[in-house]
Amino acid sequence: MAEKKFLNRDYLRKWLISTSAIVLTSVSFLSDVQDLEFQFTSPKALVAVMEGAPSYFPDGEYLITYSNRSGLDTDDIDYSKMAMVVSFEAKLARQDTLIGGLRPLLECLGDYKYCCTIDRTDTACITAGIWVVEPNNFAELEKLKRILKEYSVLYAFNDGSGFVTLNNARMGNGVRKLVKS
Repeated sequence: MAEKKFLNRDYLRKWLISTSAIVLTSVSFLSDVQDLEFQFTSPKALVAVMEGAPSYFPDGEYLITYSNRSGLDTDDIDYSKMAMVVSFEAKLARQDTLIGGLRPLLECLGDYKYCCTIDRTDTACITAGIWVVEPNNFAELEKLKRILKEYSVLYAFNDGSGFVTLNNARMGNGVRKLVKS
């Protein structure tokens, strides 16, 4: 396993574009103020999200750990076909109850290819930006839509505009989820 440190997100993005045949094992934002967790295995997926949603990637130092991938096949995933998802989890002050569908959402997404940024800076409220690769199979796509509607706060499927708009964004029911911790 190898490590590489980048002074800012632009250097990271340029390196990710130029690299191939690796698997990202860890992407960390180095800051005393924010605690961000990233889950990306493919450099191509990380670049697609960095370019599509730069606000999820604050400027600052990043540390990448990665390993080489032997016998690499061509990556046939179309990263322009990713659904954008927002979810959260907040702890009630005087109860062992969590509001939000983040935990069940991540469990349900186990069968899908996805990557996410989880902000754990505020322990009372954890937020997540998630990008899910849209399945090609119609039944799987419909199942994904049901999952996102049930557990996310907001989700949007790419309509070719490059923006989240009233035409492609939907409100999920994730705010209504109560989970005993």
